[in-house]
Amino acid sequence: MEKIAKRARYISDKLEVGLNWTVIFFTAAMLIVVLLGIISRAGFNAAFHWSEELGRYTMIYAGCLGIGLALKRGLHVGIAIMVKRLPPSIATACDITARILIAIFLVVMIMQSIYLCEVMSMRTSPTMGFNMVWVFIITPITCTLQLIFLALMTIEDIAKGGEWSKKSLVRRQHNIDFE
Repeated sequence: MEKIAKRARYISDKLEVGLNWTVIFFTAAMLIVVLLGIISRAGFNAAFHWSEELGRYTMIYAGCLGIGLALKRGLHVGIAIMVKRLPPSIATACDITARILIAIFLVVMIMQSIYLCEVMSMRTSPTMGFNMVWVFIITPITCTLQLIFLALMTIEDIAKGGEWSKKSLVRRQHNIDFE
């Protein structure tokens, strides 16, 4: 079982590194495109007609891909205040329930976002003229990445013999305590 946990951790870590660089790329692209738009408007009194739209799309990609990183790193909002007062067995049950509900939600999102991509494939971007499916495809990609991270986290935790990770969905340690 230890081999399975290590393998799941290895895959998860490699996927995280690749995703991290992808988010950095889209964030840098957004910054460059927006700065070019500002400089061209303010400095040369001639706007690039595509800069605002491309900046928006790169921001959407960076933000959506960042959601997967947040799940992997245990940074999503949790209900730790309530759950940390529960006995460990009930807290583990809450964590398992949360993982199941998240997985169901992600599967539904993947199916619905694929349908949305089919609908949006008939439309083109207003300024740049490319097919809008390239904008909306990020939703099923993001949901699939989250589902993969969730599955790998769960495999790793189960392989440890039920010793759930500190990145548990509902029992994470936060710097903020509202008590």
